[in-house]
Amino acid sequence: MRFQPFDPEVDTSRTRRRLPHWFQEGRTYFVTFRLADSLPRQKREQLKIERDAWLAAHGMTSPDQVDRLPPSDQSAYRLWFSERTEALLNAGYGLCVLGRTECGRIVEQALRFFEEERYHLDEYVIMPNHVHVLLCPIPPFSLSRILHSWKRHSAREINALLRKTGTSLWLDESFDHIVRRYEQLDHYRKYIRNNPENAKSRRGTYRLGRGRTKL
Repeated sequence: MRFQPFDPEVDTSRTRRRLPHWFQEGRTYFVTFRLADSLPRQKREQLKIERDAWLAAHGMTSPDQVDRLPPSDQSAYRLWFSERTEALLNAGYGLCVLGRTECGRIVEQALRFFEEERYHLDEYVIMPNHVHVLLCPIPPFSLSRILHSWKRHSAREINALLRKTGTSLWLDESFDHIVRRYEQLDHYRKYIRNNPENAKSRRGTYRLGRGRTKL
């Protein structure tokens, strides 16, 4: 499949929860989803304080106002948020159950199960407490539907393996970013490959992979 960068002239749908989500058909996304226990409350509060300071410095009082900024400033906010979150994730908080071989394998199997049927899969890394993926959804399957399927299946299998009930494995919301340029696609590929080294992860506690289709 040939990579298609984000096109500002094409219709784009936008939704917002805690984070903004942009969707454009036929585009590639860099996605991060993480375990529910990956950030302790103290670190989440620290991140909120830093976020509020960033917003105040840009004349805003709420993340809901970010959509009013020019696209370049919105991208700067998303980049800042993702970098700060990534630094905290790499610190290895939580039980890091994905670092167990059998749990990491379950997630990898979920990522590859509908490959070339519901999405084109590029590169990915499964870290002990979070996952990074580059993918391009195949219509009519939406990014949100794909992520929901990955999380639902892997949570059911991992919770059964660990004999856990009544607990949420994954944080409900994910971070996603439309890849805007070829250079950015290359950047995210390198980001994925370097994540284990940057986090100082031990061999065997992460899974690096590449899909059948190079975008």
